[in-house]
Amino acid sequence: MPNITLSISEELKKEMKKYSSVKWSSAVRNIIEQKIADFEEADSIAKKSRLNWKTWKIISAKISKNAAKHAEELLNENNS
Repeated sequence: MPNITLSISEELKKEMKKYSSVKWSSAVRNIIEQKIADFEEADSIAKKSRLNWKTWKIISAKISKNAAKHAEELLNENNS
């Protein structure tokens, strides 16, 4: 089986040591496998979609604009 190397902060390493019973290699492998499954599902959905890139960008911009407006309203409520 191939190996990969990754870098983590000293802080994260200390936190991981608190849970020495965890097989961190297996945990990371499971996370990678799940992420790949998520991407494959997204690809499958995208292939079935009639939504094109231009339309997606328009929808995305509207969502972002509405989310920003909502966040601003919430901030204004909290500051009142």
